[in-house]
Amino acid sequence: MLEKLPVTLVETLRERGVKDSEIEEAYLNGTVHFLAVDQLLGSPSDKRSAAEVAASGGIDVATLRRLWRALGFTDFADEDRIFTGLDIQAAQSLKALLGFGATSDEVVIQMARVMGSAMARFSEAQLVSSSAFGDLGDQFGEVDPTALADRFLRYSAATVPAVPQLLVYTWLRHLHAASRRVMLAFDRGAENVAVVELAVGFVDLVGFTVLSQQLSNEELARVVGRFEQVSFDVVATHGGRVVKMIGDEVMFVVESAEAACEIGLTLAEVYAKDEHLSEVRAGIASGKALAQDGDYYGTLVNTASRIVNIAAPGAVLVTEAVYANVSARSDLVFRPLRPRYLKDIGSIQLYVVRRNRVDPTEQSTR
Repeated sequence: MLEKLPVTLVETLRERGVKDSEIEEAYLNGTVHFLAVDQLLGSPSDKRSAAEVAASGGIDVATLRRLWRALGFTDFADEDRIFTGLDIQAAQSLKALLGFGATSDEVVIQMARVMGSAMARFSEAQLVSSSAFGDLGDQFGEVDPTALADRFLRYSAATVPAVPQLLVYTWLRHLHAASRRVMLAFDRGAENVAVVELAVGFVDLVGFTVLSQQLSNEELARVVGRFEQVSFDVVATHGGRVVKMIGDEVMFVVESAEAACEIGLTLAEVYAKDEHLSEVRAGIASGKALAQDGDYYGTLVNTASRIVNIAAPGAVLVTEAVYANVSARSDLVFRPLRPRYLKDIGSIQLYVVRRNRVDPTEQSTR
């Protein structure tokens, strides 16, 4: 029976602890591709219950369940045997964090939610954007489970060893940057690092809904990918951080109002010249916001989100606080608008900011 399968497929599954009988059964059932996926977590025959994992990890089942849910996994019944040695290692890591003392149960669970959300998005993007699964269908568009299993094992063999190193590297770099921001906040007299002084910006593609109805899925993917690429590049170049992408909108934060204006104006200029994208509009506000779980909340964020929706295509709208911090720059021009009423915020003064195309030396001689 096994001779009907690719030699490399059988050998790889054997190396990862899968029994020949399990391979044969999966082949006969047409589920060998699921077997290839399941081996990521260990041998299919090595399954544990939640009670066994909790006992091995030195925690109780209730805590294990909270962690499991926080990480975004489908809930389990007490009698389910779905866990492996990988889960025991995770339970032991959780126990180590809880036993440290300085990290409370609630903080650990909170961090698990953030981590689970980020990893779920990363994992899905990794597979969807991969070219490893192309050209697998036959003339009728059907995919052979054996070919799919073989392709997946080759793909995972190449990526699984490398990705953890990249994840740890990325985490350490971001931990370093975040730690420096915290230290700087204390140097400036902050009493609570969860309340931060910064500028928040929202930028969205104009007419994206109409555009998306005119494009194929492949074309739409290229547009969204291009939008993300340009946004991340420009924001990072000016010292900012992309907080999240919300469909056709990007939210970013940066320490100074000046840098926020540069980001907004640069994005507007880049997109205006990009033949594959429509124009963008931006809304920027500066002040204090609540930082939590890698995101930001409060009136400041709501204000920036509201004003981007009333900006004209290609325009960058800013609040009076941004204007007060940046208006002295001779290379920028601010035009006041009539006060606008924003839902749940009230009436505020807004300004359109643009670059001053007149040479400041010429302007001073007039």
